[in-house]
Amino acid sequence: MDAEQYRRNARRYLVRARQMMSPENRAIMLDLASRWMRLAERSEATRPVQQQQQVQPKEGNKQDRN
Repeated sequence: MDAEQYRRNARRYLVRARQMMSPENRAIMLDLASRWMRLAERSEATRPVQQQQQVQPKEGNKQDRN
C-alpha cells in the first residue's frame, strides 16, 4: 500500500467514527484512523527522497566576512 491508500482508510474510519452512537466505539474508530495516518506518514518517511537542486548565490551577491 502507498501513503494515499493509508489516508483513504483513515478517512473511512473517521466517517465511521461520526456515525457511532457509543463513545467507546467512536474512540475505537478514531484510534484506527490515527493508526492509518501514522502508517501513511511512515510510508512517506521511508520512501526514497528525490534530490532537490539548491539555488546557489551569484558571485556578485556574496558579502565579505573579514
